Amino acid sequence: MHTPTTTPPPARPDLNAPLPVPVRSSSRWLPYLSIILAVLVGYVSFRWAVGAVVHSRPVVMVPDLNGKAVTDALTLLSRSHLALIKEGEQFDKRFPAGTIVRQNPAGGMTVREGHVVKITLSQGGETLFVPDLSGQPFRNAQTQLQNVGLGIGEVDRRPSLRFEKDQVMSTDPPGGAVVSKNALVNVVLSAGPPGSDVLLTPDFVGRSLNDVKKWAGDHQIPLSVQEESDISKESGVILMQSPVMDSPLHPGETLTVVANTGATSTSGPHIHFEVPQGASDRDIRIWVIDESGEREVYRKAGAPGSRIEFPVTVKGRARARIMMNGVLAEEQNLQ
Repeated sequence: MHTPTTTPPPARPDLNAPLPVPVRSSSRWLPYLSIILAVLVGYVSFRWAVGAVVHSRPVVMVPDLNGKAVTDALTLLSRSHLALIKEGEQFDKRFPAGTIVRQNPAGGMTVREGHVVKITLSQGGETLFVPDLSGQPFRNAQTQLQNVGLGIGEVDRRPSLRFEKDQVMSTDPPGGAVVSKNALVNVVLSAGPPGSDVLLTPDFVGRSLNDVKKWAGDHQIPLSVQEESDISKESGVILMQSPVMDSPLHPGETLTVVANTGATSTSGPHIHFEVPQGASDRDIRIWVIDESGEREVYRKAGAPGSRIEFPVTVKGRARARIMMNGVLAEEQNLQ
């Protein structure tokens, strides 16, 4: 007997089952991922390269810029391959307008070449710098004094071998002096070359002793020669003179010069200094201060670890001031 086949009814869908999520191909995102990865690699490489360049630069000492004019600060920083940027200004009665009252990093700190030193300038107060007017025509000198808040005082005229007529020979107070606002500055102007009845002293500093002897002989001027050793200058060069340049010499007066022997001596005070270790040469300048005043006796680049030793002639109590890259490194008493 044949049994009829029954077809089961179709299954009813489960309304509570989650809907299927369509699968998308990840290949469409690959170009964007590649771009992002390339940008990250480039950024990291750039930061690494910049860091490598910066950290390969030599270490230098930051000079002390406080109280200095911007032009002087630029000169000091350029020797150490450092940069300068003005951070701001402030009123400060202690410093003339335009001078530096604060810096960052401070003087004496060590940084790498190329570092930027930030400065704050004074907007002035009750004191001003007397500008250096040497060689300026009188009208220019007047204008320059008025622009900084100073005035012309007494005006004197003297003959000169160096300056043309109506050029400023000197001022009182001298250039660089600090004075109160509206102060008067006395000026000495050149009256041009002297007449035949006036004998002026030439500038012999830096010239040879033979030049001095010839000039003194031609004009029948008594000559007194003293000697001093300065290893930074050539032998026989005149280091100082009295009277100074453009001073009148009267019959019977003696011209005194100090000539450089150029030789070392085992007697007398010596200056000793060892240049600190570092990555680069240092600008070494040495001054001697004694009863006759202050004078520079040494200026050279010093290699790291090198020794500086030489004798000096001093008058009375004396000391040596040693500057390194514009910063005071040491002071020595000279006995």
